[in-house]
Amino acid sequence: MDEYTSEIFMGGHNTVVVHNTCEDSLLASPIILDLVILTEMCQRISIKSETEKEYGSFHAVLSILSYLLKAPVTPPGTPVVNALFKQRSCIENIFRCVLSTRPGGPRHSLA
Repeated sequence: MDEYTSEIFMGGHNTVVVHNTCEDSLLASPIILDLVILTEMCQRISIKSETEKEYGSFHAVLSILSYLLKAPVTPPGTPVVNALFKQRSCIENIFRCVLSTRPGGPRHSLA
């Protein structure tokens, strides 16, 4: 049994428990937990472009999760990226932006 606990509103805790009944599921547990953690991190990020006035969140279909899945899913009208290293680079660049570092380059501050 695998457990992942996160903090939620007003000091509460949210726990995801994965109980496996067969060996194939045991192999998938780490990937499922990575999907949950990556999804939760993306829910915490607010973004806006230079032309927008208010911050918003990512589209409900998180195409960056395709890195951990067999077939990429994207919002309607978005090009599909089927290259593993490009998908990984996308995730790395999102988190570099969150840390205020340059995408795809060495970890120097943008300030």
